[in-house]
Amino acid sequence: MCGINIIAFYSSTVFKQAGASQRDALIASFGFGLVNFVFAWPAIYTIDTFGRRSLLLFTFPNMAWTLLAAGLCFLIPQGQTQLGLVALFIYLFAAFYSPGEGPVPFTYSAEVFPLSHREVGMGWADATCLFWAAVLSIFFPAILGAFGPVGAFGFYAGLNVVAFCMIFFFMPETKQRSLEELDYVFGVPTSKFIKYQTTQVLPWWFKRWVMFNKSAHLEPLYKLDRSVDDANKPVVPTHAEKTGISRVPFSKRSGSSDAEPTTEAAEIHANVA
Repeated sequence: MCGINIIAFYSSTVFKQAGASQRDALIASFGFGLVNFVFAWPAIYTIDTFGRRSLLLFTFPNMAWTLLAAGLCFLIPQGQTQLGLVALFIYLFAAFYSPGEGPVPFTYSAEVFPLSHREVGMGWADATCLFWAAVLSIFFPAILGAFGPVGAFGFYAGLNVVAFCMIFFFMPETKQRSLEELDYVFGVPTSKFIKYQTTQVLPWWFKRWVMFNKSAHLEPLYKLDRSVDDANKPVVPTHAEKTGISRVPFSKRSGSSDAEPTTEAAEIHANVA
């Protein structure tokens, strides 16, 4: 629903409405596909360094304004200037889409499901994606006829803003997490995650990037064996992961064999043969 499918399926139609000939529209469509291909390559590196959530939070606002700009360019009288600007902003949209919204959803959907349901979950995720792609391909000509290019592009720009808000409030980061850590990350209640984003992340972001307070500190939500700040460091297996023995807090090591770990930290139960 970000708008990539309407451009991929109807790029020639869009460029023809901007005043391109049939031949020029096909060449411009080829350029769109080429930009989409080239800018997908950085994701091989950034998806595990910059992070899945961070990539989406960076690319969705840029996808929104480039789509809106492309739509507003249709208000310019037809000519080479209009065609060039429409192509420019569509290519910029594809450049922002390719390293973010392109690969991240498929990577993320493979992580969000537990191993016992991963095949079924991924099947439903792909089926949902392709179903809505088919719906868009059927109804976009009607949307384009009813709202015109400006309204259609503005509509999808608005959907990108909605998606940005949903990612910020509902989507935790999963980069460089082990399977055990992912179980803990997705075990945190959604209400608690939303509260953390609202009461911790937003004030920290304002202090750090608006007020430029370099001393602003963000308390991590997850208390794992390795902190969020060390996420870029190589994962070193703990003694419990190597031996299969669960961690028990020192405060409960009083000789009782049935002492249970606290719930304040991630409980990692490695099934290592």
